[in-house]
Amino acid sequence: MDFSYYILFWVCIFGLCLGSFYNVVIIRSLKDESIVFPPSKCPKCGNKLFWWHNIPILSYLLLRGKCYFCKENISIQYPIIEFITMLLFAASYLRFGLTYKTLFVVIWLSCLLIMTMTDLKEKVVDCNIAIFMGITGAIYGFVADGLKGVLFSLIGLIIGVVIIEIIARFGYLFTKSRAMGEADTYVAGALGAIFGYNVLPVLLYGFIASMLFIIPIFLYIRYKADDKKTCIFSILFIISVLLFKTVYETIPILICVILTGTLLAISTIKGIKTEQSKMYLPYVPALSVGAICGMILFL
Repeated sequence: MDFSYYILFWVCIFGLCLGSFYNVVIIRSLKDESIVFPPSKCPKCGNKLFWWHNIPILSYLLLRGKCYFCKENISIQYPIIEFITMLLFAASYLRFGLTYKTLFVVIWLSCLLIMTMTDLKEKVVDCNIAIFMGITGAIYGFVADGLKGVLFSLIGLIIGVVIIEIIARFGYLFTKSRAMGEADTYVAGALGAIFGYNVLPVLLYGFIASMLFIIPIFLYIRYKADDKKTCIFSILFIISVLLFKTVYETIPILICVILTGTLLAISTIKGIKTEQSKMYLPYVPALSVGAICGMILFL
């Protein structure tokens, strides 16, 4: 058997095992519990699990998605996170091989996965994880390019923080609160430390991801709230962009794109956070998508 396939097999096994551990980190960090003690237990009945209850994916299948003791349903999150972690680790190895770069990439992907899940589940992000990412980003810069790499990381960190802070504080023009959470700034800074100057396209990919996944959800909520203005601006913006990219690449159409985009942004920011409705849309998942794109293109 090819040695590379042998390594890939064990990378997948390692990813599955760490994915199981990440489930513990995600669940317990949201409950402010230790990730070490006590041993694994059923969150419903509290019974201590046997060793064979913790085999990644296989235990879920053998138990048919139910607790061995109380027969309550086990969250589908457990096998999903284990499988995603395995895929991320395998893809990292296939992309970068058995190198120090792969080690750094799986560390960053692990951090992003944990923060993405806590952001989606409870709208909470542990900024210490982002700080750890930033530190490892600077270490990677030093390993890759010495002191020049560290400087590269520092400049990228500043760029990431400044850009997200400007966007976040732009919300004060329309509401009495930030347009984005403080944790988003930490994550953007960490990505800057990893990618340096290339954090600009990484953040752009994140913005595009947010438009593809988060904005449609937001617009649906605004539609349910009878916010016709935002819905109309979004339709006009989409039409103007399609016209510019497919039919008429002219200055008047470009002005329409800018104008409708600006009106949509203003209307959107007004709707994201108001005194009456504190609606929050998780942005770390979008930043994670941007980071994955950056790892493929720039590392």
